[in-house]
Amino acid sequence: MTASNPLRTAGAALGLLATLALAGCQTAQTALQDRTTRDAVIGTVVGAAAGAAIDSNKRGRGALIGAVVGGLAGGAAGRYLDNQAKEIQDAIPDANLEGRGDTLVVGLPGDLLFDSGSSTLAPGAVQKLNSLGSTLVRYPESNVLIKGHTDSQGDESRNLQLSEDRARNVKNLLIAQGVAAYRITSIGMGEQFPVSTNSTAIGRAQNRRVEVEIKVDEGMQGGGN
Repeated sequence: MTASNPLRTAGAALGLLATLALAGCQTAQTALQDRTTRDAVIGTVVGAAAGAAIDSNKRGRGALIGAVVGGLAGGAAGRYLDNQAKEIQDAIPDANLEGRGDTLVVGLPGDLLFDSGSSTLAPGAVQKLNSLGSTLVRYPESNVLIKGHTDSQGDESRNLQLSEDRARNVKNLLIAQGVAAYRITSIGMGEQFPVSTNSTAIGRAQNRRVEVEIKVDEGMQGGGN
């Protein structure tokens, strides 16, 4: 058997140690890089979540307006109603807006405007309707139909009269705000057209409402894109 060379053996051992040390350094460096990458990813996710939370109301409102615009007709008339929708949603966030072709429908919950069984406008309602009136004044090429609705509680004829009185009071306030009287028509619908069940308190509250239908003048409806 050939005797091993002590110098060669020592050199091999040193080489092995160097390789292990280098591997250890690379492993540590990789781990550090992985940790740095992981922290960056976590930071990005957390930052995005925080940004989403801060901006949720704005994006939610943008989605609502997008849905309204999607339901409106195109062309000059659609853009005219689109601009009004944006201003109204900003001024009255708790209004329900819906686009129906050439008509923008602004739904105002009854309890937002009136006390139960009353046609007298509440103080908070006056401020909201003043904002609506200001928008309508800036868009004179649109006409307005105001519809009053009630739930089915009580006498039907009384509900019809109540809905007429409420619609007329909304009309009078808008006129006082500067909207030309010839542009506005008011009508009471009574309990005829519920949007929810009248068998629950929540459903009845949804049925007690005023709808303001804004429609562009016929001359603009014929406008091009």
